[in-house]
Amino acid sequence: MCPSISIPEVFNTDGIVTAGGHMTLTDTESTTAGRPRRRPRREDVRAGLLAAALEVFEEIGYVAARLDTIAQRAGYTKGAVYSNFGSKQELFATLLSERLADTAADVLNQVDHLTLLDETVQHAARYLARGVVREQRWHALVVEFALQAGRDPDVGEVFREHRRARRALLATTLAERAGAFGAPSDPAHYIVFATILLATVNGMAVECAADPEAITEEQVTESIAAVLQAALAP
Repeated sequence: MCPSISIPEVFNTDGIVTAGGHMTLTDTESTTAGRPRRRPRREDVRAGLLAAALEVFEEIGYVAARLDTIAQRAGYTKGAVYSNFGSKQELFATLLSERLADTAADVLNQVDHLTLLDETVQHAARYLARGVVREQRWHALVVEFALQAGRDPDVGEVFREHRRARRALLATTLAERAGAFGAPSDPAHYIVFATILLATVNGMAVECAADPEAITEEQVTESIAAVLQAALAP
């Protein structure tokens, strides 16, 4: 049974000022008596902002989230967000892209040791179904962002770029596995299957959120498995 949740309504790191004060840090500037502090590395700042953004977005939704709230949660100023991501929609799109890359890598790891088609399909489907059922807040965010993309041209442009990249990556992932089963290994062959698989995952996430008592993880697994079976079969 799916867990029930509520879906929300639809400056540079060379001189970071922390949210807790007005101190600018340089590489060797002393911040306490005789004890120098090093400026945070850009990658650490970026990772901290992404982690804070995910927390804030999941708590209050994309539209309600403010960049200064995210920056404060991470311990930086809003300028650090603009330096690393440029805008709220770019920040969220980065979360989407990294989530996609992580999911694709995790699925491949799940099935890398398998040689039979049915086993591969079931393992991959179960993994994806768990994400649908157990990460409802994330899927609600994606739906909210998609709705906002229809209202805001700037958000729409970012979202379209993300979806195209997502379909392309998924098609490549399907092609990598399909070749082992004697099916075509050209990613272009799998663009339609990638689109159908994404629609299935997104649709089941919406159904799960709308009626968590009726939609089970097994039903989600079976739906995803049907698409994967059709895509990977020779």
